[in-house]
This record gives sequence, C-alpha cells and structure tokens, in this order.
Amino acid sequence: MVEEGPSAEDFFTGRFRKGCSYLLYGDDKAGKTTLVMSAAASAVGEGVGVVWVDCGARLYLPRVRQILRPEMLERIYVTQPKTFSEQLESIVNIHDYLPSGVGLVVCDDFTYLHRLEICGKPAQDLPIYSSLTFQAALLKDLAVTRRAAVVLVGLVHEIPVLNVAAPVAGRIVSYWSDCIVRLHRREGVRELVEEKPGTGRITFTLTDSGVVRI
Repeated sequence: MVEEGPSAEDFFTGRFRKGCSYLLYGDDKAGKTTLVMSAAASAVGEGVGVVWVDCGARLYLPRVRQILRPEMLERIYVTQPKTFSEQLESIVNIHDYLPSGVGLVVCDDFTYLHRLEICGKPAQDLPIYSSLTFQAALLKDLAVTRRAAVVLVGLVHEIPVLNVAAPVAGRIVSYWSDCIVRLHRREGVRELVEEKPGTGRITFTLTDSGVVRI
C-alpha cells in the first residue's frame, strides 16, 4: 500500500507525514500557533514526541494548558531562542541530538529573528539569508534521515510590484517544503488553503480547546 502524501488535512489529524517538511503561513494573529498546537496535541495523543522551537515567543502558557492535557506536556520539548544565532544553535542541536521518540519538530515564527537581523543592504544581509537557508535545509535533512515531520510557521507579506502575497523569505522557506498551506482569517472563521501539493480548502473556528472544523 502506498502512503498518501502530505496535505492540509494533516493539520487537523496531527498525522504529519514522516520525512516531509510543511510550511504554514498567514497574517499575524490568524491562529497559526493555535492550529499547530492543536495538531501537536493530536500527535502526542498518539504517542509522538514533539520538539517546539518558539522563535517569536508566541507560546502563552495558559493557552497551552487549554489545548494540552497535563500528561501531554511531558512529551513536548520547548526551546525559546532569543537571537538569530541562538536559533541556529537550537536547530543544529535538534538535528544532531533529536530526543528519542520525537516525530514532529515545529519551528513557530521561523523567520521572526531573521527579520530582526536584516538591514536591507544585500552585502550585509547575505550571511543572514545564508544561515536561514542552512537552517531550512538542515530541518529537511532531519525529516528525511530521522523519519520525522517538520512544520515551519511564518508570516505573509505583500509584494506590490507583483500584486501577490507570499511567505516572508518565501523562496527559502518554500524550497524545502513538501506541503505549503496559507491560513486566512475571514469574518470570525479561518480558512486553510493548500497551495502545494494540492488545492484543498478547510474551514474552521478557534475554540478554548483548540480548533473545530466547520
């Protein structure tokens, strides 16, 4: 039997595909962290350990406790890098020393610390973009070699000259992604739109305990 490929559906089942890298992006406060935390709770409920890299200090403990039962917290390893160099160090350590039983690695707000470092001058920013590229490649290598799943979470930005919206550092974060989904917020509901590999759409709402599909 051939295993199905990655899709937006995996964000609701928590059954992310081994060896795959996912990219979830959208506006600030659209519910990205809640969606992925809810998926992580489902994964932990099936015995999968989770590493959570909180790059943008998004984790809010009372909210985490709403979504995760107390016994689940023992299966989630959290690291909170404060600088871009600390983020690189964290990702290298996760790649080299992934805890036993971990099958899901989440990098929330993956491009946040990178954005704080860049100045807009290509010559000075090149090492920062190179480091971000290396981190994305390293995470994809981790997914493949350790048979885990990786989820990168990022923001969206407008490109006026092209009249399109794209992930921040889109060429870097998209290149290694097997599945790309965008989260839209529309009048109190959320819509998850799959851009790669398929074109599915899933509508849901946020609740105290996580997410509910409509």
